[in-house]
Amino acid sequence: MQEFASVSASSYDPAALAAKLTEKSAEGWSVVSIVPTGGDVTAFLSRDASGTAAAAAEPAVVEAAPAATPEPQPESTFAPVLTPVPVSTPEPAPVAEPAGWGVAPEQAAPAAMAPIVDPTPAATYQPAQTYQPAAATYQPAAAAAPAVPAGWYADPAGRFELRYWDGSTWTEHVSRAGQQYTDPPVA
Repeated sequence: MQEFASVSASSYDPAALAAKLTEKSAEGWSVVSIVPTGGDVTAFLSRDASGTAAAAAEPAVVEAAPAATPEPQPESTFAPVLTPVPVSTPEPAPVAEPAGWGVAPEQAAPAAMAPIVDPTPAATYQPAQTYQPAAATYQPAAAAAPAVPAGWYADPAGRFELRYWDGSTWTEHVSRAGQQYTDPPVA
């Protein structure tokens, strides 16, 4: 059985994520995926839960201390008397429904509308001419590729788990099992 967790850090501070991943790696966690989440980068981690569950399931051995004989206590002449106090719960008040419940609201009469008057006399009105495009035709702007924020992502070469993207190119900074290394990127 697998156990899962996530770790987030600012995408502007990759060293913080690397430190958190190194700490989690020492606890047996491995990186499943690293995803940009807004201004942060979130790493999803997993580990085998059987190792942690077995350690937690083992009963702790506790040695019992030798039983001490209690010292005799003087007899007390005061004995508190406990009497039960009846607890009453108030009856819930009936729910009053608003007037006209289940009846559709009355609709207001539509306001009188003024007639629409064509400002041009009928004799001078001419139907629209056919569309003639202008001499210059529309050229859409080149679509800019969406900017991917700098951060740790899966190594595109597949040699390491993670490689650092600086926002424009892959760097030589890589990571495997929470340990950082230097490896020139493959073009």
